[in-house]
Amino acid sequence: MKLAILETDVLRPEHQPTFVGYGRMFLNLFEAVGVDWEMEVFPVIHDQYPLDFDRFDAFLVTGSKHDAFADDDWIVRLRDYVRTLYDHGKPMVGICFGHQLLAHALGGRAERFHQGWGLGVMSYEVLEQPAFADNDQPVSLLVSHRDQVTAIPPQARPLLTNPFCEHAAFYIPGKVLCFQGHPEFTKEYEQVLLPLRESDVPPEQMSAIRDSMEDPHEGVRIGQWMKRFLEQTVQR
Repeated sequence: MKLAILETDVLRPEHQPTFVGYGRMFLNLFEAVGVDWEMEVFPVIHDQYPLDFDRFDAFLVTGSKHDAFADDDWIVRLRDYVRTLYDHGKPMVGICFGHQLLAHALGGRAERFHQGWGLGVMSYEVLEQPAFADNDQPVSLLVSHRDQVTAIPPQARPLLTNPFCEHAAFYIPGKVLCFQGHPEFTKEYEQVLLPLRESDVPPEQMSAIRDSMEDPHEGVRIGQWMKRFLEQTVQR
């Protein structure tokens, strides 16, 4: 299988000496779950796309600090691009910004959330157990977002939820799988993001967020879900 990773952000300069880019984070995650795919990263934030999308079996849209519902030229182009991929039957995975962008592009809605930032580790109820999911036990993931999907596409099925984020994951059978959380993040990377939000989050809330960092992060588990989803879908 050939996977194109559409990279929608770059690391802040102060983080670049220590951490890898967002595309590399997904390469690391998929390597950790034992994929044997060909994978290539395309920085679409700089308008670099595959010359021929038919060279790839599936696509993944990464997270980003930008708003998936914004009208920046590169974001508008990316929404158009994923609609084209969808119309051509290309399976897609979206994470955080990618989750929001795919929802917004395919008939749902993403917007700034009135309750502010979701940070740290959050646990989610599993609403269904599709064939790609290992079980229906709650899932814990690192999160970093202040935008949310407020309506999933009409053809989509809800997958994960909690009181803070109703639409924390959804899927369109055989076509799309999206998560608000960051399976590709490490706790070390999340820790360097938290100080950036100190001015936006009350001290008591930030204390609870830092406490949540002691909870498990099941990124590898969700990496396995994504692996099974893509392999099952592409084999059809």
